[in-house]
Amino acid sequence: MFLPDLGADRIRAYAFETDKKEPLEEAEKPFIPTSLGSGPRHLTFHPNGKFAYCIEEMGGAVSAYQYKNGKLEPIQRINTHSDHFKDNFESSDVHISPDGCYLYASNRGNENNIAIFSISNDGTLKTVGYQSTKGNHPRTFTIDRSGKFLIVTHPVSGTAVVFKRNAETGLLKKIGREVKLNGVSTVQIRKYESKQK
Repeated sequence: MFLPDLGADRIRAYAFETDKKEPLEEAEKPFIPTSLGSGPRHLTFHPNGKFAYCIEEMGGAVSAYQYKNGKLEPIQRINTHSDHFKDNFESSDVHISPDGCYLYASNRGNENNIAIFSISNDGTLKTVGYQSTKGNHPRTFTIDRSGKFLIVTHPVSGTAVVFKRNAETGLLKKIGREVKLNGVSTVQIRKYESKQK
């Protein structure tokens, strides 16, 4: 189990053993240091289980790691922000498309956008582009299981916005109207079964 510790600039590592009374204990290598002042916020694994990616709130970057034998080894650190912005990144959330081809990372602060990266076979990232989230302060977002849609929430502007995802290019296109939800801070997708026959 890995836990980003924003205040300590490290990713903490734990062994998880279900048969023990105290199932969590520090791993042999108890933490992975991140760049000083980076503020690691969220970590997600690639669907193939070989790579992990951590978004850094203060540093405005995503760090890529190779995962093997319960350990993370750094392989890359790449900016989530464009060259036009030098500070106030407030990077917030990170998700990978279900097909494992693209990684998405949101920036609040000055940009209010989602950075789009392609994922290479070796786990490294390449910047594809940036998409405005059409709202203020994109705190969280999610991708539906089909990989066709991405929904982002904005607690400051109080909106949720839906984007259609191009599976070939990874790019996003806003669809429909934004939904007003005052104070919205997170989003989850639930599958509903139709009762109609």
